[in-house]
Amino acid sequence: MKNILFFFALIMATIGFAQNDEAYVDSLVAQKLAELELQQNSEYFYRKDYCDGKVMIFNMPDGELCTSPSTYYAVYLFWKESDDVLKLQKFDNCGSFRPLTLVRSKIFQKAIEDKQALKTGEVKPYKGEQVDQNAFGNMSVESCHKEYKFVFDGTAFNKKFKEFDLTNESKYKNINAEHNNSLKLIKLDVLISELVKNFEDNGKFYREM
Repeated sequence: MKNILFFFALIMATIGFAQNDEAYVDSLVAQKLAELELQQNSEYFYRKDYCDGKVMIFNMPDGELCTSPSTYYAVYLFWKESDDVLKLQKFDNCGSFRPLTLVRSKIFQKAIEDKQALKTGEVKPYKGEQVDQNAFGNMSVESCHKEYKFVFDGTAFNKKFKEFDLTNESKYKNINAEHNNSLKLIKLDVLISELVKNFEDNGKFYREM
């Protein structure tokens, strides 16, 4: 076993190995947000995705390996380029990706036009329609989170929720699921997830060197 660990460590030392935490991801995003502020961009927002304890490892363009030390974080930043065009840039524990150009579709525009609804709508925690008196902690739930920051016309606000709160994945039905999934925030979240999946599946995210 010691020989295996030594061999693995030797490989890491030979090819290069990077580990970056949430603070590193936040610093990349903060730098880009500062650029947008200098450009006096009045409309942008981002979503941060993470599942507690989920680790990812990647082969980098320069041949190094990169991983998240404890939890993998991915941030998707959108900003207004013009009335008809949005930009999207991804950031994660291993760096930044090249910005992508998006046509500002009517569906996407409708999802963000009611800014007050985005700001005031609150995702309620999972609440079973009845309490399981015999529960003994035998249900395992992956704790995945979404965090948003919106800036519209100089006004900023933050939203966050757990993915579990949108579901009916417990023994008893979640009485807050219908309310939660009707929120403008969640409608927007679904659109973003579909967009990101499409780009991921088609290899559209390219890391910056």
